[in-house]
Amino acid sequence: MAKSKKAAVVNEAVEAVSVQTEEKNGYDAIVEKFKEKVSKAKAPADARVATQVKLYGSVEGVLYVLIANGIVVVEPFDYKGADIEIDADSDAFVSVLSGNKSISTAVADGDIKMQGNAGKAMILGASVFFN
Repeated sequence: MAKSKKAAVVNEAVEAVSVQTEEKNGYDAIVEKFKEKVSKAKAPADARVATQVKLYGSVEGVLYVLIANGIVVVEPFDYKGADIEIDADSDAFVSVLSGNKSISTAVADGDIKMQGNAGKAMILGASVFFN
């Protein structure tokens, strides 16, 4: 009986580590997918837009997107004082990054919510999502 109890505890610990690893891998995969998407982005040379993306749902985390000097960069960290804050369901966000769902549909469905500077949001959208 003691062996089965010990095995159950070990199995629970392995499952917990496995779930944490999957979440990290999921977050890392989203960051990489977003970096790939923005590598093709064309942004205005005179624009500067700082955006924070908070993911929730099956994968949680925070991303930072910067448009400056015609370049778009994505980094996996929290940025306070961004021009735009985006709260996104991670599955919907991946669908948008993959091209399976438009950003407009995701916003209309309430899966992605944005707040902040509307003009800069338009620059972000044109540079990254409608490109």
